[in-house]
Amino acid sequence: MSTLSVPSTPAARAADPRPAVLPPDLTAALRARLSPAAVLADGAVVRAAENADVAAALRADRRPGVAVAVRGPGRTDAGARALQVDPAGLAGVRVSPAGWARVGAGVRWRDLAAVATRHGLTPITGSSAAERVADTVTGGGVGPLARTYGLAGDRVRAVEVVTGDGVLRRVTPADGADLYWGVRGGGEALGVVTAVELELLAAGPRYGGELRWQAADGARVAQAWRTWSVALPPQAGTSLVLTRPARGEGTVAVRFAWTGEADDGDGLLDVLRAAAPPGAADLAPRGPAGLATPALEAGVESSLLLDRLSDGAVAELVRAAGGSRPRTVEVRLLGGALGWVPQRPSAVCHRDARLAVRVVGGAGAEDRAATRACAEELAGALGGDLGGRVPAHGWGAAPDVLARTPTPAVRDRLAALAALADPHRILEGAAGRRA
Repeated sequence: MSTLSVPSTPAARAADPRPAVLPPDLTAALRARLSPAAVLADGAVVRAAENADVAAALRADRRPGVAVAVRGPGRTDAGARALQVDPAGLAGVRVSPAGWARVGAGVRWRDLAAVATRHGLTPITGSSAAERVADTVTGGGVGPLARTYGLAGDRVRAVEVVTGDGVLRRVTPADGADLYWGVRGGGEALGVVTAVELELLAAGPRYGGELRWQAADGARVAQAWRTWSVALPPQAGTSLVLTRPARGEGTVAVRFAWTGEADDGDGLLDVLRAAAPPGAADLAPRGPAGLATPALEAGVESSLLLDRLSDGAVAELVRAAGGSRPRTVEVRLLGGALGWVPQRPSAVCHRDARLAVRVVGGAGAEDRAATRACAEELAGALGGDLGGRVPAHGWGAAPDVLARTPTPAVRDRLAALAALADPHRILEGAAGRRA
């Protein structure tokens, strides 16, 4: 059994620049309940050193108007009256040669992969190796190998979570089954995750990376990707990324992941090379953490889920990426194992979607409005391809695309669970689930 404690980053340890916003009596009560290694920064951010610190934060915060939110990469900013819990210090990794791992809520996929590799094992990651494992699990978890192995959340054996009533629970398919269902894909409405246990796979051949072109080749590459991607086997994952930067020329990239021998995977890309010679390539054998794509630039994101890309859709996507403001438009191929009935159902919806479109723009007010307008225009132009699904707006990197717009049945079930798990209605993520 291997164990690693991953240190928090300087950014994670840096003081929050906001002024203290919590009432003085709440701040004093909370300080008294935290462990000696925990830190309460600026009276508003609990940097947890152990699970008990998370429980202390939720138990101390029992008054109207003060919510609790999880702090970290990919999370939306907490409101002015929110107490933030930073789990970066919960950074332990334990990998069993039997093929599973327990990771603290501050652990990222690249940290887990580094330890698992020593045992000839590998995780099924989220979309980015820089994501925290816990964030991926609560947000769904569509990673680069999802078409082959399903969601990262489908590999979870157990979740340790502090619910809104301040109780630390370990939930599994057999113990706390409803909460186990909801935490995976249900966001932060049910509690603050402190650790996750998940299954690992035997390491095997993996290949991938990306091909890149200039914006002038965008239409040809996008059209070729549209017809090429439809015929890909489940062993292949891919996305088309159209980027208009703030400065310089735009680019087009095709990201590719293959769960097999390098030669077989590379041969599939010849169709794209024939459409337009790429200007650059970064393709190599690599592990799943290496296949996980770089995170898109920080900003505000809208997303659409599609059944198909019909005639004319490619022109609309290229037009959207070439707007007046810097933005990225990514089209991700879904299907394969994502559409199969999972052994352990979760709150993740829309597994039948075939493609996901993400529009990512800047965080300024005008950029936020432009991003939303761009996604709405795309939804109008591609209306028949959406299968009745509605766009999702204002999300960061988590939750993932399949978990952003729960169906009415799933939303109602999550709301009922939240009413039990969070009786004082203090969790920041609960508001949207109860709407």
